Amino acid sequence: MRYDLIVLGNDPKGCEAALLVAQLRKRVAVISHDELDEPGNVLREVPPLPAGDQHRVDSTERSFRHRQRTLRNLRKRTKATESKSSSALRTGLLERGVDVVSGQARFTAPHEVEVVDLLNGSRRLQSDKFLIAVGSRPLRPSWVPFDGETIFDSDEFARRDCLPKSMIVVGADPFALEQAMKSAALGTRVAIVDSASRLLEFCDRQMADLLRGRAESDGVLFRLGRSISAIEKANDNRAVVRLAGGKNLIAECVLYASSRRGRTDAMNLKAAKLMVDEHGRLWCNEFGQTWVEHIYGIGEVVGFPTLANESLEQAHRFAQHAFGQPECAGTVTSFGLSTIPELAMVGATEEQLQNDLVAYEVGVSQVDDGLRGDRDGSAEGTLKLLFHRSSRQLLGVHCLSKSAKELIRIGQTVMSLGGSIEAFCDGSLHDPELFDCYRRAAEDGLRRMNEEPAIPSPSLRIWRPDDLRHRRAVPSMR
Repeated sequence: MRYDLIVLGNDPKGCEAALLVAQLRKRVAVISHDELDEPGNVLREVPPLPAGDQHRVDSTERSFRHRQRTLRNLRKRTKATESKSSSALRTGLLERGVDVVSGQARFTAPHEVEVVDLLNGSRRLQSDKFLIAVGSRPLRPSWVPFDGETIFDSDEFARRDCLPKSMIVVGADPFALEQAMKSAALGTRVAIVDSASRLLEFCDRQMADLLRGRAESDGVLFRLGRSISAIEKANDNRAVVRLAGGKNLIAECVLYASSRRGRTDAMNLKAAKLMVDEHGRLWCNEFGQTWVEHIYGIGEVVGFPTLANESLEQAHRFAQHAFGQPECAGTVTSFGLSTIPELAMVGATEEQLQNDLVAYEVGVSQVDDGLRGDRDGSAEGTLKLLFHRSSRQLLGVHCLSKSAKELIRIGQTVMSLGGSIEAFCDGSLHDPELFDCYRRAAEDGLRRMNEEPAIPSPSLRIWRPDDLRHRRAVPSMR
């Protein structure tokens, strides 16, 4: 049987792409070995707390039991939401005529896959285009003694029904940071160990440092730039992390979340003339297209920056590019972390602009200075705008606040339209409360530019949006 598109895997972004392509009257199939949902991350449901309150909770047994009940309630709510979302997604696929095929798929040729199912046996399907959406799984090195109770990976931790009193998190990638800071919000004493010297190397350094400072003020201990010599389980059932140099860290448990691996091992990608990196992930351009032009990737199997991207922008970009639909010119993709507070960004970082010798300026405002911060009781946050000194084109937006992933959408829209910093100064947007922090940041940047006139230099060039879209220096998700 032949299709216009076959989606391989159960990543929700792949299913959303299948729905979009089905609306174009194309014949689409989704091949999934598991249910059409993601592993539940119950800690994403933890609400942000006022600054500093996370570790002012007393350590009595009564308080600990209350936090355990909170976690169980969050888990019930998450499971109910996942079940409803999975059912709605499957119903939507069937209503639009998408064939949902159960089984494990592997390539037998560049345009053919074999689907193996215990109930229906084996069959072969052909397609003009493929979309790989198999997701990822935690990396489990052989030297780590995983037991699922004291030493566990991120998927095992997401399924836990109880909250540890103390925990060591090995790794400082986005997922590890989310898990660590959400656990700290529920009262767990958390230490983060990573060999990298700084947090989130792909983020703006200033914003990453602010996030670290907020985490430390809430009691999270960081041990960055430290190598681990061993992870062991002590006789009293506690976990021991031995650092290079002789120092040991002891806690109730260890979460090993140093990296994730794409679920591509069983797909026989060599038959499709496709290769993956050392962590089983695909290289893709801004449209999700791999080196093999009729095969695309989407979701966690692509790695950075899509590992934590929650929007549907990838699905729209794929559908537009793969099936010749009009593209949204200049659309830029935002990236957000569900930490406490949230960290979100779109466009270039200050370090990228410095390396590219771009004549830029910075505008900064405090998010809680405006009406919205006073209304929702959010802790102090920061909004940072980067723009070109000559054209005043908006080059990057970075936000650290309780509602950063919401606030970043305003900057993303202006950047996608090629707007300038002056777009925030006319005060004509619908929601003045959301808009106020952008206005103040823009005014701050223009004031700085007027106080320090730019000195013309032949070494400075004008930065263009395409510079970011074609940047392929992808940081490793360690």
